[in-house]
Amino acid sequence: MNIVANIFLYGIIAFFIYESSIVEYDLWNLFVVIFVLAVSVITTLMPGLHAAKTSPGEYPYDDD
Repeated sequence: MNIVANIFLYGIIAFFIYESSIVEYDLWNLFVVIFVLAVSVITTLMPGLHAAKTSPGEYPYDDD
């Protein structure tokens, strides 16, 4: 499911890049869309930015 969602979201970003570069030439919008794309790719590729373990309801300093 995550792969399908990523393909869908990257498709939307690709459409925005196409629209702001070819259909209507808008450099500011193109820069913003490419910046968002770069941040999403960097976040995906850096494993240090991912949560190692999620534990809802547990706090790290609970000693019960």
